[in-house]
Amino acid sequence: MPSGTHNNEERVCGICKRTLRPLYKNEDWANRKYHVSCFKSILRDINNYNKVCYDKYNHRKKVGGIFVDEIKEDTKFTISWD
Repeated sequence: MPSGTHNNEERVCGICKRTLRPLYKNEDWANRKYHVSCFKSILRDINNYNKVCYDKYNHRKKVGGIFVDEIKEDTKFTISWD
């Protein structure tokens, strides 16, 4: 059991919304907003965004401002180069 009194600073992780466990050994505890593992997960997602965005974040592909699953077969696109 740690010495001293317990200071109940129940802060929440900005990514997973679970409580952050106090880390009194590290100097950066006062500024910490995320779990280290949550932050690393976000960095991995940014690095592989084109692979994970459709599954993990439910993004949909657009072509010409129209979602791909809403494009009908007879839709024609005009491509112009300025």
